[in-house]
Formats: sequence, C-alpha cells, structure tokens
Amino acid sequence: MDINYLHKLIINKIMEYINEFHKQWIERTRKSIALWSKQPASLEEKRKQQERLDQQRAIREGKLKS
Repeated sequence: MDINYLHKLIINKIMEYINEFHKQWIERTRKSIALWSKQPASLEEKRKQQERLDQQRAIREGKLKS
C-alpha cells in the first residue's frame, strides 16, 4: 500500500470520529438547553452561577489562583 493512501485513510477516520463527537456534543447541548428552558433557575441558583462565572473569568484573566 502507498504511504499517502494510508495517511489519507487515517486522516479520514480521525475526521469521521471528530465529526461524530461534535454531532453528539451538539445534540447533548441542545437537550440541555431545552431542559433548562423548561426549568428556570431560582434566584439562589442564578447567584451561584454568576459567582462561578465571575471566578472562571478571574482565573482566565490571571486575577485569581485556582
């Protein structure tokens, strides 16, 4: 077998795997969004979520050590 053929075959298989992974990830995300839309968060949950987001932003910006 030609090495270029094998290389292309391997790349194609990897791309198929990545595409399938992303399809599944998108589907899970859509289901989660639909579920969250049906169950609005309480004020306490929103506050906790905002605290987590603020902490993540601070970590990304180097303002806080994890």
